[in-house]
Amino acid sequence: MQATKTRFNNLLLMLITGALGALALGLVTSTTILSLSHILIIIPSLYFLNKINYKENSTSFWALLFFSLAIILSILFNQDIAVNGFKPLPKVKYFIFGLLMIAPFVYFIEKKDIKKIKILLYLFCISTSVATIAGYVGMKTGFNYISMRPVNLDRNAGLSGMVLNYAHNLAFFQIIILGLILYKEEVSNIIGSKFLYIVFIINLFGIYTSYTRGAMLALLVGAPFYFFKKNKVKFALVTVILAVLSISVYTLTGKSILRPGSDRERISQWQAAMMAFKERPVLGYGYLNFEQHSIPLKRKYNLGELQFGGHAHNNFLEVLSTTGILGFISFMTWLICWFVEVYKRDDLIARISLPLIITFIVGGLTQSTISLGVNLFFIMAAYAISQAAKKTELLKT
Repeated sequence: MQATKTRFNNLLLMLITGALGALALGLVTSTTILSLSHILIIIPSLYFLNKINYKENSTSFWALLFFSLAIILSILFNQDIAVNGFKPLPKVKYFIFGLLMIAPFVYFIEKKDIKKIKILLYLFCISTSVATIAGYVGMKTGFNYISMRPVNLDRNAGLSGMVLNYAHNLAFFQIIILGLILYKEEVSNIIGSKFLYIVFIINLFGIYTSYTRGAMLALLVGAPFYFFKKNKVKFALVTVILAVLSISVYTLTGKSILRPGSDRERISQWQAAMMAFKERPVLGYGYLNFEQHSIPLKRKYNLGELQFGGHAHNNFLEVLSTTGILGFISFMTWLICWFVEVYKRDDLIARISLPLIITFIVGGLTQSTISLGVNLFFIMAAYAISQAAKKTELLKT
């Protein structure tokens, strides 16, 4: 009996580690690999369902759960205009997994297996660096020698071939690497500081050569928040220095970043999203349903840029236009509570999570990362880990 239990516990740990490994390998390389992380975490998530002390769950947990319900309701009650019917319904899984993964990650963290954590960190670092280098070579030569696909872009798109998705996930990753560098003494037994510097420089080059302004801005705004809690003077000083640096780079870069056509397209999407919310303020147009209606809405309200459609290119307007005021309130509550919860703590994961949240918020001003699975894989896992680091009391003994 004891031997069977031990084997099952080892299986649980193997599946959780595998899920984190798939996340590490697939972050900026492959959506298929990222999907494996959800497949592997299913059994541990289901196993811990009846072992969770739900009274210990945070306010952000319940806010994210309510947001998930708002997404479901927005789909169910907007079938009269739903282009894809109930097809978006399974996409709520990203947020549900964000909740379900907390307990398995508590189990993983409590094991304090430094060897596994070390392997996972190196996997993250190596996979992102390889993707960045391969993406740059592909940009310059017209062929990606890792993915073995032709490249028709003048911007670094990593291995995925999707510039914005690559850049924003890389910004999330970079803000974490910056934290590991700043707290290098605390992680010296896990990963070397020289290696972290090399990875940070390579991927900083990757974000720059992606020429994704939103991701660059997100990283620049997020970085000073490492000093926000304990040293407001340093926070202000670093903010000013990075602002001057970014303005200088912006001025020198020229056409690579200055894209007025792209600006007009985004503004037109923002305007259309507001019209969608005004038409259906309670539950919006339905989760992931604004994309199909953006051009008709622009045509209806004479907003211009009719050749450009898609999501709202802004997390807050995307949520407002697709899930209405119910979704928006729960989404904002989740973000605010998540921020406050990690702000009150002083463990390493909380200190890194604070700037990550800011990076996510700022990046979401110009890109709908809340509706893109490739970004949600990472941000939901990051949320679950940040919650798990505190909740050693979550599981019943």
